[in-house]
Amino acid sequence: MSLTRRLLRTCTIALAVTLPVSAVAAPAQMPVSVTADSGRFEQDAGSGLYRGNVELIQGKRKLFADEMRLFTRDGELIRVEASGTPVRMEEGEDLQAHANNLVYDIRQRTLVLTGDAYIEHLGNTFEGAKVEYSLDSKRVDASSEGDKRVRLVIPAENQTPKEDTPADNNANDEAPVAPSSEAEPNTP
Repeated sequence: MSLTRRLLRTCTIALAVTLPVSAVAAPAQMPVSVTADSGRFEQDAGSGLYRGNVELIQGKRKLFADEMRLFTRDGELIRVEASGTPVRMEEGEDLQAHANNLVYDIRQRTLVLTGDAYIEHLGNTFEGAKVEYSLDSKRVDASSEGDKRVRLVIPAENQTPKEDTPADNNANDEAPVAPSSEAEPNTP
């Protein structure tokens, strides 16, 4: 197994371990709302094409793109293909993603982002030429292209900088006590 493939597998496992499974997922029963500058939906074909400032909202999940194709089966939305500069996806404050192209398979609950792909979930980020993401398992698979390498960032658990504490590290966070004027003077 090549070094690149081993590193990619290690990064995938590391990210899967660090991403909690508790992210809010928009239920399939939630209505889907699409707005755009122009749109055409062909009900018999089960497909629609929307252009210009396209916005899709389903529960807490929001997609923004320049162009979006929707595919339905039996009146149910099953797939979304979006392109833009960039396409953006948000799911509350937990999940942020963007890329030049995004494919969202609603039944499989997966995202495939290509072209400067980026996903941030609860502070963890993953970047690559192509990033595949499972909304259920939080599994991320990424690949590189040319000199664009895969990048994983797992933040430190405690990102809040601590204030400078006195040298005596007073455990009770009380102000240090000034020396008493009655203290014995230091003698050499």
